[in-house]
Amino acid sequence: MKGKGSKFASLGILLLAALMVLSACGNNNTNSNAESSAGASASTAAGGKKTVNIGVTYAPSGINPLAPVGLVSTYVAGLMFPPLVEIDSDLTYKPMLADSIETTDNTTFTINLNPNAKWTDGTPVTADDVIFTLKLMSNPTIASNFAYIFATIEGLDDSGYLPEGQTEISGVTKVDDHKLTMKTKAPTTLDIFKDTIGRNLMTLPQSALKDIAPADLNKSDFMQKPTVTSGPYKLVDIDRDHYVTMEANKDYFKGAPKIDQLNFKVMQGTAIAAQLQSGEIDMNIPSAGVIPIEDYDKVKGLNNVTTAEATPLATQYMYINEKVVPDAKQRQAISYAINREMIVDKLLKGAGEVVDSFFNSTSPYLNENIKPVAYDPEKAKSLLQESGWNSGKQLTMSVLSGDATLEQAANIIAENLRAVGVNVKIQMLDLATLIDKLTKMDYDLGILTVSLTPVNPLPDIAYFLNEGNPSGYKNAEAEKLIAAIGSEVDEAKIKESYDKLQEIIAQDVPMPSIYATKALGAVNKRVSGATPKDFGMFINVNEWDVK
Repeated sequence: MKGKGSKFASLGILLLAALMVLSACGNNNTNSNAESSAGASASTAAGGKKTVNIGVTYAPSGINPLAPVGLVSTYVAGLMFPPLVEIDSDLTYKPMLADSIETTDNTTFTINLNPNAKWTDGTPVTADDVIFTLKLMSNPTIASNFAYIFATIEGLDDSGYLPEGQTEISGVTKVDDHKLTMKTKAPTTLDIFKDTIGRNLMTLPQSALKDIAPADLNKSDFMQKPTVTSGPYKLVDIDRDHYVTMEANKDYFKGAPKIDQLNFKVMQGTAIAAQLQSGEIDMNIPSAGVIPIEDYDKVKGLNNVTTAEATPLATQYMYINEKVVPDAKQRQAISYAINREMIVDKLLKGAGEVVDSFFNSTSPYLNENIKPVAYDPEKAKSLLQESGWNSGKQLTMSVLSGDATLEQAANIIAENLRAVGVNVKIQMLDLATLIDKLTKMDYDLGILTVSLTPVNPLPDIAYFLNEGNPSGYKNAEAEKLIAAIGSEVDEAKIKESYDKLQEIIAQDVPMPSIYATKALGAVNKRVSGATPKDFGMFINVNEWDVK
């Protein structure tokens, strides 16, 4: 990372907190290799190999565990290199590589690794591997997009990197082969530590990578196709635009997976319903295998699948470049101009909720005293007039492609804005291009899906509002509140600071949100143990089975 702006690429996995952000699929056609791979899977399944096919609408464009790009990439990386812990749909943290993470003072955290964890070459996964990986994460030469998440650890700078000349992280200590401690710069809650460090550190094998120069690591053969892994599945083949083929790691420390082959198939959302019906895919990932709203009733009516409608999580945000729209009244006007209710009621058919802040109804930090801005085009016109807005000025609204519903919403928003005197044209972009524009502030308006973890939204809110954010927003009081939240362990005080922060952003409107979707998940009834969900879907993947 050359500057704070580069860390924006990590936001798509927090799906998600992050969900955060995804790599869009540009077409519905697979190449011949993908077709032959899918065909082989179907035929070998009949011959006794247990296979599950997962439909995704976003491509796994970068599976580097130090900085996976998008939710699908993160899932693939996590299946090979499990994080220390993972959050489940009940918002509790389940053990993965770590059996437990404990603290007595909210400053020093003890990580107890699963003693049975081992690499596919037969050697054990140790505390040395964890520390080695953290050093890679904090190496400026490698420039991980995740580094900022680790900035809370003592010995790393505010961007999450080791200061120049330092080779050891002072806050990290090996206790024995399966235990280590990490000390934070300021007290923090156990859940926040698990959500940041625990979920985002995917341990890599020191033995396989120690001889690769840091400057060469990201482009190394290992990062393109890892050969020594520790998770439930190993990578067999990948075509980043079309598919990922994985095979079971029979020596997985939580138990050998019952499913022999796991395939991710990249497709347009419009193809998911038909392929669920035909059995070409067995399931989707709700916010990463996005079923268009207009297909919800069809999918729910299929006799061969079970469906589940998730709580609102993935939220559509509008980025506003304050170099282009510098006046808060103008940003307020943009927010008033958007007919959120119509989008939710008509376009989403109720499968979502109106959102006008960084928090939706899943968040324990939502300030319920602040109501979403109502659709008020006359108020928008008045504010624009007061601010001296030039109605002849044209803005480009850059929108993430690959989600048909989002594209339709963008068209509605553009019409809303034109109706009040903001001349907007739409530009559909793939994830990499859109992120590059947002990071460089080479945009006017942008619309992107982001998922903030309900338990710990702070890392991303800090990114969105602190210095180096992609909007050019600046507010000293907001930064003080963010700093206070980051060093507080009293949940009541954390909630109070978040309430005040929401009051500020309601006035400044640095980054209005529009709606949160209730993504639909579906799974074929022949598959047991699997539940499509945005949090924790693959925690128990080794227990999945097929009839």
